[in-house]
Amino acid sequence: MNQGKIWRVVNPTIGVPIFLGTVVVASLFVHYQLLTKTTWVPTYLQGGTKAAAPKAADATSMAAPTVTAQTPAPTTKQ
Repeated sequence: MNQGKIWRVVNPTIGVPIFLGTVVVASLFVHYQLLTKTTWVPTYLQGGTKAAAPKAADATSMAAPTVTAQTPAPTTKQ
């Protein structure tokens, strides 16, 4: 612990709650600023408007390409 000797000056029953309280206040301040200074965070938290779903492709555009033979199929003579 880098600053372990601080507890010789400040009692842990006083110092720990002050430290954790400072963290809470800073966190609440940052979240408040995000909610008031941006437009996308409140929209995101409310669900916002959904983007329109892309149109489904019709069956003809999704069909597999047909292969045409370049030469006629060989015939067997018996």
